[in-house]
Amino acid sequence: MRNKRISIKDIAEKANVSIASVSRVISNKPGVGKDTEKRIRSIMDELGYKPNINARSLVKKNTGNIGVIIPGGFTTLQNSFFLTIIEGISKIIDTTEYNLIISFTSKQHEKMLDTNIVDGILVLAPRENEINLQWLSDLKLPTVIIGSFIDDSNFDIVSADEKSGVRFSVEELYKKNHRHIALINGPSTSYQSKIYEQGYKSIVNELGLEKYILELDEFDIKGQEQLVEEFLNDHKEITGMICSSDNIALGIINVAKELNIDIPGQLSIIGSDDTPVSHLITPKLSTTHVDLKEIGETAVTRLLIRLSNEKEELRRMNCIFPMKYIERETTTFLK
Repeated sequence: MRNKRISIKDIAEKANVSIASVSRVISNKPGVGKDTEKRIRSIMDELGYKPNINARSLVKKNTGNIGVIIPGGFTTLQNSFFLTIIEGISKIIDTTEYNLIISFTSKQHEKMLDTNIVDGILVLAPRENEINLQWLSDLKLPTVIIGSFIDDSNFDIVSADEKSGVRFSVEELYKKNHRHIALINGPSTSYQSKIYEQGYKSIVNELGLEKYILELDEFDIKGQEQLVEEFLNDHKEITGMICSSDNIALGIINVAKELNIDIPGQLSIIGSDDTPVSHLITPKLSTTHVDLKEIGETAVTRLLIRLSNEKEELRRMNCIFPMKYIERETTTFLK
């Protein structure tokens, strides 16, 4: 049998105060003496009282929910890039009374936003074919974009400096005498992929190198191993690869091993974002580091600021986190 839910009335009776006084304490409103407040809070702890968020939401005219839009369907759960950012988001949410509602598909995105069940949203690495940013802007819902810098955006943006990350990677391989350097990229519908490609083309043009680009359907190679194998066989001159995610890099390493390509002796590989997987594989992955947890924490903190200042016109914020190259075991000097 379930235990009876403790109500405000129960707290008031035990503290010998009015229900209004208990309500003021719960809502952090003035009008209750310090000793009385202390007694009320002590009884709340003693009885294990939990505020009814739904009831309070009706009073405040909000939902108590924050939406998180994640691209790529449920396969995204296998990508530690998204999981690490969500870990940062959750750390901050745990200090508030908000709940997280996570959406993985276009239909789920539309349902969540059309039914007004969230007060604000965090959009991770958006894709053109999954969510219309103009429609999102027209909703006038507090929104923060994570992981993709978008020019002329109306939204707050918190992202890694991915163009610099790609530049650092290509420059490192160039310093190691590599002259045939490829980019293995995610889907072209992803704004994140577009940034990687822009950064790659820019530095390759500066160095006068030939361009090699393989576009995948996702930020890993699962189900696309044959495509990667054909690319490696068709371009045996390639000695260096820049990958737009650590997951892609891990997949490349596995395919290269199947083809008896020595890593890094014949092929140097660099990932992106320094996710936990980069430390777990053998050889350990060279990559570009950014603090993904802090990106998540910063994004949700910014959204909370917007939610607490909805009546004020806040300036749009671009928060771009620096990236740095991390040398490990998948890169070497080309002899």
